[in-house]
Amino acid sequence: MQLLIHAHGINLTESVIRQTYQKLELALDRLEEDIESIDIYLVDTNGPLLGGIDKSCRIVVRVRKQDCIEMEDIDASVDVVIDRITDRLGVAACKRAEMLPRNRKPSRRWLGTDEFLFSGDPRKN
Repeated sequence: MQLLIHAHGINLTESVIRQTYQKLELALDRLEEDIESIDIYLVDTNGPLLGGIDKSCRIVVRVRKQDCIEMEDIDASVDVVIDRITDRLGVAACKRAEMLPRNRKPSRRWLGTDEFLFSGDPRKN
């Protein structure tokens, strides 16, 4: 998997990079095997001198044999926008993981065995 962070007008400090990696790791855990690449675009639209809600974050996740997952958000703080967008990305990744063929089949490991007996089960004795 390839992860690229593109920044324009935003100082990529070590803490921002670490936060981004950690949040992505948690959000995309269920799709980890199927992700081909992740591109993150961080842009300060008004430039460093003007404040306001101008930190934009766009994430594009390319998933093998599926459409890309794309999210975009904007906030006054880079930390907040990364937190918010990765939370939304985690929800989308869970839904996408459920669509994968290996996750659609119900687990039948326990069906037909006597391994799991409940209290009050007549087979228990």
